[in-house]
Amino acid sequence: MTLDVDLLLEETTPDTEAHVRANRLVAAVTSGEAGVAEMARVAVGEFHAHTAEVAAFAALAARHPHQPVAGYFLDLARLVLDCEAPLLACARALGHGEQELRAERPPQGMRAFDSLMGWLAMRSGPAEAACAMRADLLLWCAACEALGEALGRVEPALPSPVLEYVALFRAAPPRFVDGAREVVAYGLAHGENPAVIEHAVSQVEPTLAGFWAAALPTPPRRDDPTPLSPPGAEVAHT
Repeated sequence: MTLDVDLLLEETTPDTEAHVRANRLVAAVTSGEAGVAEMARVAVGEFHAHTAEVAAFAALAARHPHQPVAGYFLDLARLVLDCEAPLLACARALGHGEQELRAERPPQGMRAFDSLMGWLAMRSGPAEAACAMRADLLLWCAACEALGEALGRVEPALPSPVLEYVALFRAAPPRFVDGAREVVAYGLAHGENPAVIEHAVSQVEPTLAGFWAAALPTPPRRDDPTPLSPPGAEVAHT
């Protein structure tokens, strides 16, 4: 079983360098084409993502109320909750109060992450969820490290709470990356299918790529109505 766990972790470790290279927000900030407005969208998306994460981790702990599973996911919930105050400070520095964060709907590309968390909460096994969250942490923190470096070069300088919030994720916490191993071993020992786990992990990178890209302004589609559309023309709503 030890070999199976190690092999599965190796096969579900994401390519963080490729994720960062393809990150549209990092590229836009680096080129000077993104800044305050885009980070404000990130803050909105993060606020709603945190709600989805805490709910998902609590549900996973309730569905699997035994160690090491419950402890792992409850600790993840605490990690997210500990980020609430820095996130609110970041959002306020970008012009968003807490009530505005609650009221504003994230861009479509960011909402896919909340859906993924809901699916994991209700349907996944413990190893499946642990591998997915391990991949999420590795990818998210790699992107935040690159984003933090790019934001630090923006002129005029962004408010310090923004830089401080991104800096919270400059490295994935080892206790969750390494700690996932015990949960994965438990899940495999209780019959979880490695192929199902790998499929779940494969959804994480494109979901996060979509989250970051959604912070950028969306160019109009070729089939979108123009401002000169006649009265009564159909307009798509998302």
